[in-house]
Amino acid sequence: MVPKPLQAAVYESYRSTGRLSDNHREAVRVVEAQEAGLNALDLPTGTKALTIWQPWASLVMIGAKPYEFRRWNFADRPHLAKLIGQRIVVHAGARAARPSELLDILARIDEGESALDEAIARPFVEDLLAARRRKENGPAPLAVALGTAVLGEPRRCIDLFVDTVADSTRIDEHMYAWPLTDVKAFPSPIASAGAQGFWNFT
Repeated sequence: MVPKPLQAAVYESYRSTGRLSDNHREAVRVVEAQEAGLNALDLPTGTKALTIWQPWASLVMIGAKPYEFRRWNFADRPHLAKLIGQRIVVHAGARAARPSELLDILARIDEGESALDEAIARPFVEDLLAARRRKENGPAPLAVALGTAVLGEPRRCIDLFVDTVADSTRIDEHMYAWPLTDVKAFPSPIASAGAQGFWNFT
């Protein structure tokens, strides 16, 4: 929970003096504030999180993307099948969306090959594209937990989409659609490194 620059300052001050310092006290304050914030979210211990690249994570949070597409069915694994119907944290990865990727999303919407809700997704993606051309993150923050959603039972994409395709440049990998419903945003994004697969949000 402690930012790396503050961690380094804590270690350096302790090495040089052998005593607690203002850096230590600030680190404690940061941790206590983070823990208070997590407690305020009222998430049960062991709540899982899923890291999703931008802009997809933000598109989930604004209601434009009802499914997360993955090439595996987590319900086939008993220890993960219990997540069906449970609330998970939606986490935005650290990699910023490239302008070329955003242009591809808009092109798919124009061609009727997108599973996104166009009315919601198009203005968001256009705003993000303008920001990325300015070398800014815009409305898609990175390396943060954005909120929660209820994870549904995975379904084969072929059963869901007849005239549309999954939203990705890796269509051949996207075999399953994971429903994400009842989306609830956090009051403000929570900085977090994230991980692959499902991970414990603590």
